[in-house]
Amino acid sequence: MALKHIDLHAPLNRIEFLVPQLIPCGYITFLGAREGVGKTTLLTGLAWQMTRPACGEFIGRPVPRGPVIYLNTDAADGQSRPVRFWLEQHRATFPDGDMNGVTVLENTGAGLTPVEFKELLTLAEAKQARCIIIDSFMGTFPGIDGNKLDAVMLPMLALRDFAARTGAAVIVTDHLPKKAAGEKEGDRGIMGSTGKTAQARAVHLLTRVPPKEVDGRDVLRWEVRKASFSKSGYTLGLEIERTFDEQDAAVSVQLKPYDLPEEEGQDKRGSRATAAVLAHLERSSGATVPYAELVGLAIQCSNLRDRAAREAVSRALGLIWDRIEEVKQPGRGAPKAYRLKVTPGADLFTVGQDPDQDTLLPSLPDLPGLELVGASEEVEVLTW
Repeated sequence: MALKHIDLHAPLNRIEFLVPQLIPCGYITFLGAREGVGKTTLLTGLAWQMTRPACGEFIGRPVPRGPVIYLNTDAADGQSRPVRFWLEQHRATFPDGDMNGVTVLENTGAGLTPVEFKELLTLAEAKQARCIIIDSFMGTFPGIDGNKLDAVMLPMLALRDFAARTGAAVIVTDHLPKKAAGEKEGDRGIMGSTGKTAQARAVHLLTRVPPKEVDGRDVLRWEVRKASFSKSGYTLGLEIERTFDEQDAAVSVQLKPYDLPEEEGQDKRGSRATAAVLAHLERSSGATVPYAELVGLAIQCSNLRDRAAREAVSRALGLIWDRIEEVKQPGRGAPKAYRLKVTPGADLFTVGQDPDQDTLLPSLPDLPGLELVGASEEVEVLTW
């Protein structure tokens, strides 16, 4: 039987995080960005910090020491030159790390087959990896139509099972679609089916801050779009600080927290309105809230004009897109309303709650997942 009965009286363990409040262990984390923004720079920085003898630090947060597997399928060249280049740059800044702590892999074919994916699982278990970085989803599963839910769900279930079996933080990179006219970078989230983000427990988007807004510095905007076991709906700033020698050759790199400009073009009133809308939806506890009521709340709490209030409501709905459903109301024009879904596995925090409260951080260590091999050798369950 493919179903498992969950004992609701069994105690829940506290969720462990690889990076506090950002990347949970035992689950999938997506990191989405456009090409060339800095995903590899960022993730090799995390990997290197995990090889240091003492507790490393990533964007101002402590990370544990432990084995890392970095699967490079996005820019495979037979040597993983981009990954090795950045690891060397991080080592120049923190020479106490150990290159043996990172296993870098490339796939020699067109993506991973189910058999190769099982081999990766076996390797991760043998090395007791604490972090597995898959760069990227598209490069690892190139035969998958990322826009079709039924196609995406097979590798996503395999990744979910992978994370549950190893207990490691599984970080998968993905691409953001090219922004359309009038959109901001990242408005539509990661490319393809929402089945990706539904199965992940954390989704982060990475975009570059225009240099003119940060005195010409190389600064990234890290948006916490989804975080099932901690706070979501906020942004972090991260500066990539590089040094060069007299011949203009790269010498080292360092990642540093950076105070972002005020909401990157949004004023404080818009931010307050978005927070107020989120809080109102959370307090509704599954009740239907008319769209007009949300717009009116945004206008009232921050003294916004109608257009700015509607933008604040759209931002709020976008931050919790996977937990919200639209309801058509009776009446002329079928006015819209929204209802927060109350389902198992929904985000456990509401606006204003403290992420450090133990009672709000359950763990599901015995999460049922997809069996990689069936009951007999002739039956292969995992296919895509």
